Amino acid sequence: GEPDEITVGLGLLDIADINDREQVFEADNFVEVGWWDPRLAVDGNVDTDLRTFPLDAIWSPRLTVINNRGLDSLLPEVATVDRNGNVVVRLRLSGPLAVDLDLRDFPFDTQRLPINVVSYQYSPSEIVFSEASELVARLDDLGGEGWTYTAVEPDRAVYRLQEDGRGGSRISFAVMADRQAGYYVFTLALPMTLILFLAWMAHWLPVDVIPSRMGIATATVFSLIAFGVSFRLTLPKIPYLTDADRFVLYSTLLVLVSLAVTVASVRWARTDRQPAAANLTRQARLAFPFLYGLIVLLTYTT
Repeated sequence: GEPDEITVGLGLLDIADINDREQVFEADNFVEVGWWDPRLAVDGNVDTDLRTFPLDAIWSPRLTVINNRGLDSLLPEVATVDRNGNVVVRLRLSGPLAVDLDLRDFPFDTQRLPINVVSYQYSPSEIVFSEASELVARLDDLGGEGWTYTAVEPDRAVYRLQEDGRGGSRISFAVMADRQAGYYVFTLALPMTLILFLAWMAHWLPVDVIPSRMGIATATVFSLIAFGVSFRLTLPKIPYLTDADRFVLYSTLLVLVSLAVTVASVRWARTDRQPAAANLTRQARLAFPFLYGLIVLLTYTT
């Protein structure tokens, strides 16, 4: 016969946090699952319109959240059945959910936060998710500071562990999360720019002020390396560069070139080639702002 139709309504109550390093997000969800089971229908002689059954005492579509990483069930697992056999199960699920973050555009990235519901027992020929299934949320009131959210339509598909394996019916609810980059402008871009500005200042000192120039040049190298390493520890171990990584990498290369120019000009100044040293530092002063602009362009256009 026809497959049983399952309606899932997911109310996204809150998103408490999105953890980049662990690649999980914390969500609080109210879930309502409904279907029709004619075996539970009764005639008009039954006194009550609604009956309550333990969920494991009746047929159910055997649903699970496959990206669950520790959801807590905060309501009793019971089903409410009316006299016509319409079954409704209400659950509140709160906790961490796995998400495969694509951080290439970090910190100007957009992430899809899914809640993937699958029947672990029944195939699409046995149950299907109805078109009435939906996600509802007050998106402007969601937590997870530093993000803005938009909802997307549920996606229905067949979930398989192997290509030729037996599939289960799947419905995926999701919201799109746009990262607000202002925080990273102040904690990454601004400090990095100040380090580069300090490296630039070394080329404004007279070529014969050797200790100060070398001190500034070496300090910027160590500061930038320490800053870049500490920042990278906030992200997961991913096999590609993010936009932020490229900004740090290009900035590091610029500081190393600046250090090489400083060393060369100091060496020339000590060997009676001060005019050549002064000319080199003058060229470095002019080239530095151009190269910084090139760094910004390469970071966010490639």
